[in-house]
Order: sequence, then structure tokens, then C-alpha cells
Amino acid sequence: MKIISQKNNKGFTLIELMVASSIFIVVMLVSMNSLFALLDTGKGSRALRFAMDNVNFSMESMTRSIRMGTNYYCVSSGQDISMSDTTSTRDCSSVDNGTFIAFMPQGNTTSRVGYKLHTDSSTGNSTLQRCDINSCIDIVSPDINIEKLQFIVRGSSGNDNTQASVYIIMKGTAYVKGVPTSFAIQTMASQRNF
Repeated sequence: MKIISQKNNKGFTLIELMVASSIFIVVMLVSMNSLFALLDTGKGSRALRFAMDNVNFSMESMTRSIRMGTNYYCVSSGQDISMSDTTSTRDCSSVDNGTFIAFMPQGNTTSRVGYKLHTDSSTGNSTLQRCDINSCIDIVSPDINIEKLQFIVRGSSGNDNTQASVYIIMKGTAYVKGVPTSFAIQTMASQRNF
């Protein structure tokens, strides 16, 4: 009869613990790196959405003001208009390349307001501005560079019983954390005070 001795092996060896700990640490580092990359992507996505919401809000505000206005006067680049002139009207076709629109806002009979593209000479970035008789202010975020703003105005004179309409085209780039994202927005505003 043979006597078999049994060792009582309880627990892990030091080598087994070191290997298991090393594998766990590597897996955790890879997981944490992926988590941080995902969080950074989420922040960038939220920042881009915020910038685009700003552009959409500006476009909607401009469209609402134009829709409720009267006496549209479209200006091509290089031309000027007196904001205190409350009666003149002028259409712009797609050939005229209207870059500024002035109109009489609802409830105001003393001066016009307008929207235009303004280029900052120091940075070269262009922004959308709302102008009144006294000044012009930016209405989009500095992270937005508007490369094209065009107004196509039809029926502004109202002589032929045509409802005035303004077609607006805006193209540009939103910069979020230095990453450019292009956008293009088009809308149509028909005069409600017809």
C-alpha cells in the first residue's frame, strides 16, 4: 500500500497574484482611456450643438423680424442706405447678391432695422449683425464664421399686389475646439403685414 501525501495548497502564489494584478491594471487603463475619449467626444458634440443652436436661433430671430416687417430694402455689396429712410423699397435677385437687408420693423415708424454680414479686419472672420439707426451688434457666437449671407427679395414695392418675400441663404463654419464644421441654412420669410 502506498501512502500518498497530500499538500494542503490554500491561496495563490506570488507570481499568480502579480500576473492577475498586471492584467487587471492593463484592462483598467485601456477602459479609462476609452472612457475619457468618449467624454471628450461628448463635450465636443455638446459644444457643436450649442454653436449650431446659436446660428439657428439667430436665423429664426432674423426671419421672424423680417416676416413681421414692411418696406424691405435690399442692398448689394458696396451700396449704402440711410436707416432713417422709411419709405424706399428695393428688390434683389440672385444675380444682385444682396448682402444687407433693411426694413421697417413691426410697431416702429421712425427708422429701419437691418441685417448684414460684417467682416472683422483683424481676424478675417465674418459675423451676422443686427443694425439699427445707431449701431450694429453681432448676433452669433464668435466661434461662428459666416462665409456667405445672401438675401433675395421679391415684391418689396407691393405695387403689383404681390406678397413680399425674402429668401435667406447662410453658409459658414463653426469652430469647436479648433475643429471646423461646415453648415448651410436656407429659409424663406413671407411678409405677414400684407
